Amino acid sequence: MLFDEQHDDSSISPIDQFFENTLRLNKLWATQGPGFILEPELGILLLLGYVSAVESYMRALIRRIVHVDAHAQTCCENQMLSFAAALHHKDAMLPEALLEESVFSGKKGILTAINKFVGLDLNQDREVTDLLDQYNNVCELRHCCVHRFGKLGTKNAVSLGLQGHKQFLEKPLKLGVADITKIADLLLTLVRVINNVMFKRVLTRTATSSTRGQVSVGPNWTWKKGRDKPKYLRYYMIFASEKDAQPSPNADEMYERFRAVFGSATGNGATTV
Repeated sequence: MLFDEQHDDSSISPIDQFFENTLRLNKLWATQGPGFILEPELGILLLLGYVSAVESYMRALIRRIVHVDAHAQTCCENQMLSFAAALHHKDAMLPEALLEESVFSGKKGILTAINKFVGLDLNQDREVTDLLDQYNNVCELRHCCVHRFGKLGTKNAVSLGLQGHKQFLEKPLKLGVADITKIADLLLTLVRVINNVMFKRVLTRTATSSTRGQVSVGPNWTWKKGRDKPKYLRYYMIFASEKDAQPSPNADEMYERFRAVFGSATGNGATTV
């Protein structure tokens, strides 16, 4: 048996899955204390692991949004599913099958997938794109590890900047503790920023836009907490974190913020529960 059939992370948000995955990687080196020297092979494996954690986060995030959000579901209406996925996946996992041909090891793949399956264009979000530019560089190193056992190829050197890297062609990657720390911090920041931006954009859209063929806005927010709570929780649970160093505010507080911004703006600004 090569896979854990009992594993179930459906109750854990995508960002908390990312924290769990990276914590396992951190334990391999970050707790070693002063004087620890990172072996090159371990550095390569850690790099692969951290990028994989980002890729896994993106898949889980898009899958969970598509499962809940009507706008995203509209974007996916014409997408193709394999017969095997349609036959064997549970409903909540069907959106995962949509992503089988998507690649998240780079800026273009992430932005394209978010636009294609969620209907959001993040190309104009400077904070996101700047971080994704840096993520691209990390992914070039990843490509060296996957395809060349860590050696720098010409194509990768061109992507990273040939003038600054031509002397390293066919030289092996040598990551130290400071390098891995920098990479891990960058990817953590990237995931936090994408999570926050997507939460804001998706929730804003539910309060301001109608899906194709729908008269009312979003999922018919009533701005009465008791009625809206089940719908709001479905969105909140996609993005909330209990495992971050600074956990997310609770759902009630976030709903109040949401209602304060959009409740009165849509003409249904009830303040009672």
